[in-house]
Amino acid sequence: MRHGQTTSSKGKIYSGRRDIPLTDHGREQARRAAQQLAGAGIDAVYTSPLIRARDTAEAIAGATGAPLTVEPRLIEVDYGTFEGLDREGAEAKLGSAFVDWRADPFGKTVRGAEPLADALARARAATADVIAAHDHPVLVGHQGILRIVLIALGDLAPQDYFTRRLHEAEPIVVEAPAVVPA
Repeated sequence: MRHGQTTSSKGKIYSGRRDIPLTDHGREQARRAAQQLAGAGIDAVYTSPLIRARDTAEAIAGATGAPLTVEPRLIEVDYGTFEGLDREGAEAKLGSAFVDWRADPFGKTVRGAEPLADALARARAATADVIAAHDHPVLVGHQGILRIVLIALGDLAPQDYFTRRLHEAEPIVVEAPAVVPA
């Protein structure tokens, strides 16, 4: 599940590794999502270390009674020089490098940003570890890294990375999850 709303997510800004808190609406979204999951048999909650994800995960852990673990490998993709910018601002700043990356996110990189192949390797490892240890875990993170988790689970093709929009504090169910080999 993606974290609740932040001022950056509301503005469709690349937050990346910036530690931005939830808005009041985001806290309410997290509370509602937690209540939705309260009777779902959740046996573990894993979260990115960033506060927006941690606060969302704490609501889920509180409602479900599941233990909460901070998983550093679920931190958002490092967008480098375009963190804090929206898509138009990033394109204005980085030009064709940004446009090329958007067209081929796993084949192209933006200097200073984390290559998505590297993010996939860490997300695949974290996801495999969580699935091996629990029957019904919840992973709480961010738009970018959770799309990559979905790729690791075979639920999203790499070329569809930018076509899947993850809504704030909306649970995504992956039936019979199994990590796809590298």
